[in-house]
Amino acid sequence: MNTHFVSSPSELGPINRDWTITQLLEWLSDDVRQHDVTLQHPLARIEALLTGARWARTPSTVALIRSIAAAVRDQPARGTTRISELSPQQAPRMPERIPQLA
Repeated sequence: MNTHFVSSPSELGPINRDWTITQLLEWLSDDVRQHDVTLQHPLARIEALLTGARWARTPSTVALIRSIAAAVRDQPARGTTRISELSPQQAPRMPERIPQLA
């Protein structure tokens, strides 16, 4: 049985679990969404599963979007991953990140 980290629609707010990571990034390209603090928690969950990163403090939505985009740029196949397919078992382990200035 697979246990998916992103399992409840309410955990993701307006983010659709059936979107691919590329579709998520396209949706996030709207400037208003890039600064929407209500997306911070759902994006942090997705970003952590995608990159395995641990932040020293809570990152901004812009920093999370940049991190997700960088993960897709570095490994394009990640762009086709559906959000619902992300699970803790897949997440790569990375050292704690130093927050970037936004």
